[in-house]
Amino acid sequence: MKKTDDFRDKAEEILKSVKAPIEKLTDADVRNLAHELQVHQIELEMQNDELRKSQQTLEDSRDKYSRLYDFAPVGYVTVGEGKLILEANLRLASMLDMERGFLIKKLLSKFMTRESADKYYLCSKAAFETGEHVTCEVEMVKKDDTTFYAQLECAFVPEEDGNPERCRITISDITERKEMEETLFQSEKLKSLGVITAGVAHEFNNILAVILGTAELLDSGFEDDQELKKGLNDIIVAGENGAGIVKDMLSYVKSQEEAGISNYTPFDIRCLLEEAINFTSHRWESMAQAKGVDYQIYREDMREIPEVLCSHAELLGVFINIINNALDAMPDGGRLSFSTSSNDDTIFISISDTGNGMPEDVRRKIFDPFFTTRRPLGTGLGMSVSYGVIMRHGGKIEAESEEGNGTTFNLSIPIRKGAVQKVVPPEHERRVTGKKLHILVVDDNKDICDIVDGVLTRGGHAVTSVDNGAEAIELAGEKDFDLILCDLLMPNVQGYDVVKALNKLDKIPKIGLMTGWADLKPIDEEGTKVDFILKKPFKHAELAKHIDELDIPA
Repeated sequence: MKKTDDFRDKAEEILKSVKAPIEKLTDADVRNLAHELQVHQIELEMQNDELRKSQQTLEDSRDKYSRLYDFAPVGYVTVGEGKLILEANLRLASMLDMERGFLIKKLLSKFMTRESADKYYLCSKAAFETGEHVTCEVEMVKKDDTTFYAQLECAFVPEEDGNPERCRITISDITERKEMEETLFQSEKLKSLGVITAGVAHEFNNILAVILGTAELLDSGFEDDQELKKGLNDIIVAGENGAGIVKDMLSYVKSQEEAGISNYTPFDIRCLLEEAINFTSHRWESMAQAKGVDYQIYREDMREIPEVLCSHAELLGVFINIINNALDAMPDGGRLSFSTSSNDDTIFISISDTGNGMPEDVRRKIFDPFFTTRRPLGTGLGMSVSYGVIMRHGGKIEAESEEGNGTTFNLSIPIRKGAVQKVVPPEHERRVTGKKLHILVVDDNKDICDIVDGVLTRGGHAVTSVDNGAEAIELAGEKDFDLILCDLLMPNVQGYDVVKALNKLDKIPKIGLMTGWADLKPIDEEGTKVDFILKKPFKHAELAKHIDELDIPA
């Protein structure tokens, strides 16, 4: 009411200044004044309506802005010079799973990991000092201590209308983008690693072929010298282990699509887990006895689940590897727990230990090839190979761990109800043929030529060896060979060139390819037909088996 009274007092003062007294006005003047007053009253009412409408529009606009601010797809926060939160929208509160009021007057860095808090400090400092927009990526922590990745865009706001300098920050959840980037990075890393690995595998397999071939050749010639035979057997075992490492490397980089499921068979995963437990039982029982500690195996949560199409050997290797890692993490004993469950299209396996656990930086790297915390004992291929196996089965493998609180591996594998299995007939025992053949051996590695020559010669075959493709083509055109064993990768004239030339002969000999490469170009094209492929390093018995299966007239 005070404001209205002030207006009236001012109006009275203005009226006193009017020179013409009201009592001297004529009737006509009074009527004119009354008319003017009515017009002004109507104008005032119209102005009041416009003001009310403007006020309502302003309030609607403010509500709309408030809703846009609070329910935007990104978080908005304003911090003062002391880095305390002055205001925040509801979206940010939802992202952090907290009440908005709880955020006010808190440090924004309180809701980040320690490493991210340092990034944010530098980002906001740069925004205040330069006055420019500055962005950074951080890992934020929710109320339940779970984290998500966020991008912060810090914008400096100068002092205005009595408000001190501040920083407005836009916070976007980029967790999905980071996961996609990680997947793409992993894919590109695998692609690069695959190219490198294939080349290394080829060269290493050639070396192993020489070592294993020579050891087997010597082993068969010294039946009475047991000490020498033991040494040769150690060489053979070491060579086979080396070949296994090469195979593991190639398995890691081979994609699910390349592997296919044609050789998978239906299996109950619980049986595989039991097999893995039994396989490793000798180790953990021996460790328990030697150290006087106790290892407990819990199977109570292994519920009945459907069979899945899988590679028995590969999944068994995965479970054995996880169990062995768990035992290494529990040097003073502990509990190893297994659980299985399923839904309509997926089975789930969980393997937990009560061991030392892992810090976060180690957990993130455990599936990287050649990463190990067990040097010099570990190669760093165990978990990376396990990762590759599960990916080829169309599944997932993840690790949950906290330093000092054990580790849990969670695996999932699709059931593949509609998949068609390949039926593999049982292989009967084969006897090495007594037929004597005329064989041409072609390999640019002279040591391999000598070894294969020696093996075949001992078998009673007539053998000719050459170290290049051009000479092999020339000889094949001049002489009749029953079988030609040819290396794939040779300088100048490669194995495929030799195969094509042989397929053009009037009398085409049997052809076997020898290679250290894991993946071959198609060999069923016109003019590139071969009868069998030997993957280096190969055992002598494997070569004899292939020769025995050839349909060569006596």
